[in-house]
Amino acid sequence: MNISRLVLLSFFLSVASFGANADSGAALFEGTKSFKNGGVACIACHNVNSPLVIAGGSLAKDLTMYGGEAMAPTIAMMITSSDAMPSPIMTKAYIGHEITKEEGANLVAFFKKVDPVSTSGGKGGLFGIIGLLGAGVIFGGLTLLGKKRVKNRSVNQDMFDRQLKSTWRS
Repeated sequence: MNISRLVLLSFFLSVASFGANADSGAALFEGTKSFKNGGVACIACHNVNSPLVIAGGSLAKDLTMYGGEAMAPTIAMMITSSDAMPSPIMTKAYIGHEITKEEGANLVAFFKKVDPVSTSGGKGGLFGIIGLLGAGVIFGGLTLLGKKRVKNRSVNQDMFDRQLKSTWRS
């Protein structure tokens, strides 16, 4: 592909993304909104640390470091043709399921909101906290329920006491 065309398309996406919706781009990345041509959601393979999406896949690159304008040229390349995808796996996944210019602009707008230096895990960080709290509630409840069943004395103590009360007959 001609480099000047790629730069021009990248610039067009950056300018077009001013009217684009970052929330729509986040929904496309996360898969809660389907691509028009039925493409695979980005989150299936990629992760990005953003409060707009949950934690994603680990099959491919973590795209957090590509926030801001850094993703515009890559997305511009992806829009031109499914053969121009950054990896052979993406090429196979997007043949016949090309990304539209509007979807590309929304994805660029989403990546502009991604902070490359952020260490926040997005919504995925809440999963661990909620899991720990839930486990604490479950184990605490089971402990409280189990206290009613615990005896203060052993079963053998009752048998021993009965034997002491009994008398031997000769």
